[in-house]
Amino acid sequence: MHKQKGMTMVSWIIVISFVGIFAVSALQIIPSYLSFFSARSVIETLKTDSAIKGKTSSEIKTLIRKRFRMNNLRHIDVNKSISFKNKGISEGSGFIVKMNYEDRGKIIGNLFFVTVFSHDAEFNP
Repeated sequence: MHKQKGMTMVSWIIVISFVGIFAVSALQIIPSYLSFFSARSVIETLKTDSAIKGKTSSEIKTLIRKRFRMNNLRHIDVNKSISFKNKGISEGSGFIVKMNYEDRGKIIGNLFFVTVFSHDAEFNP
């Protein structure tokens, strides 16, 4: 008797199908993560920007909105996803910018994904 070694054609088709599904999923989800990293860098660069000195939270949101548009992040609603929190009671103690949003997208057919992102940036005057 001769024993067969290796995988059969059916098992190769199954393996290739799983790899294909994961590859298509990754191609749909990766841009969502790239957008988050770009949005996070916009928030982080505000720390060193002198343009936010003495600005109100609505003026800072307008500045963030403009920078999001420059980075093609139009799908992130700044009014819903960006919030401010004071670090302390004393004036000039700084504040925290919180960015919370979710991104949804279609993978294949009626299969969708949801990614939830959160980032906090601490600002000192």
